[in-house]
Amino acid sequence: MKTILTNIARYQGVESASLVSLDGVLVLTADGDESADASTHLSDHDVQPIQTLAALASGWVGQIIRAVGQLSWNGPYRYVLKATEKTLVVHVFGSSFLLLVIEPEVDPEVTRALMDQAVQQFMGHMQLGGGQDLGSQAQADAHYPQGLFPSQTPPSTGALAPDGSISESAGEG
Repeated sequence: MKTILTNIARYQGVESASLVSLDGVLVLTADGDESADASTHLSDHDVQPIQTLAALASGWVGQIIRAVGQLSWNGPYRYVLKATEKTLVVHVFGSSFLLLVIEPEVDPEVTRALMDQAVQQFMGHMQLGGGQDLGSQAQADAHYPQGLFPSQTPPSTGALAPDGSISESAGEG
């Protein structure tokens, strides 16, 4: 997984690429100044600003998800924050997100395909490590749209009974 981030960080204009959990914990990071050797490790002094940025980006992503996530079937997954010195690009997937710090002259849309490919690779690694049940569950839920509120699952067939359970025979008579 480190090589995925290192490959992204090698692109011109990318200062760093990081994998961060949604709760703000920095999982992996690759600096754009690193050499082709993937075994180089950043010191604690070098990682501290990236950890702080990861925590701040996690709070920012959380606020956006809470503010606009319930306005559509599928919540937003890609965020761009442009500043005068750097641009942050975030791609949320699962319980993590990919965070790129890029130079301001680089168009964030140029990184879209690169980030999509990296997320596909990360998801492949996660599915291999997490077992085969993830794919079968996704296929089982594929024919139902996501609920209005992201934390709620859509009801199965039948009517909602007064006690909150689903009644298969409701409405038949």
